[in-house]
Formats: sequence, C-alpha cells, structure tokens
Amino acid sequence: MEVTLLNLDAVPEQDGPFRIVAGNACALEYGDNAFDIVHSNSVIEHVGGWQAMMAMAGEIRRVAPRYFVQTPNFWFPIEPHFRSVYFQLLPQSVRARMLMKGKRGHRPRAQSFEEAMVSIESVNLLTFPQMQALFPDATITKERVFGLVKSLIAIQ
Repeated sequence: MEVTLLNLDAVPEQDGPFRIVAGNACALEYGDNAFDIVHSNSVIEHVGGWQAMMAMAGEIRRVAPRYFVQTPNFWFPIEPHFRSVYFQLLPQSVRARMLMKGKRGHRPRAQSFEEAMVSIESVNLLTFPQMQALFPDATITKERVFGLVKSLIAIQ
C-alpha cells in the first residue's frame, strides 16, 4: 500500500508508505485512474471560485474511480474557519471590517482591508446543490451535529 499526500507547498519526501508531493489539486499531474481512491478533507472550499472548484472536482473524478470529499456546509450556523456565527452570510466588506477589528477563529487580525479581503476570499463554503453539481456521480451525505448539517461529503 502507498499513500500519496498532496499539498501546494509540500517538500517531496517518502516516509514508509507515505509519499509527500507538491501539486495543485485543480491540475493534477497523474494519469486517469492513477489511484484507487481520493480522500479530501476541507480543501475544495479553499481552491478559489467556482471554476477552480469544478477543476478540482473533475480532477478527483479523473484520477480515481472512488473518492471521499468532505467540505463544511455553507448553512451550518458556525463558520468553521472564522469561528463566528453566520459569518458567511454577511457582506464581504462587513466580514473584512470585522477581521480588521480582531482575530476570528484561526485567522489573525488583518492589518489592512486588502489583507482582510484576501483572507475572506480564501474560503468559499459550499451548499448541498453545489456539491451535487460538482460530483454528479456521487452520493452526497450530510454529517450532522445536534441535528444540523455540519459538513457535506461526496462519496463515490
């Protein structure tokens, strides 16, 4: 068994069955069905806008016949990256100003509006219909916490 771990800024390394490689999930340098399964946990919401998400989803479906892709649900009350209630529903400019006033979750206080906007735009949470559109051949399951849908998981 070999496990390939892909990250944008990874330092290539082999550690037992783990092979660490640098790469872009939106443009994978692997052949069709090069892997048995792809696992992605909370990545697709960080690759950029809709076109980048479509590219990543297409690459996942191309390089493996089976996959498990998890992402936080847009409609969950707590935005997981900024750890704020319904933060994702606020206009971007309001979110940026909030981030300039102080740290939010994993995100440090932004020093400028520009820095805040880069941080805000680095997260694009997905809805159930969006996951269905990205992974039309998958079953989209809902991970629940206290009855609320916390995450969406595309399984093929």
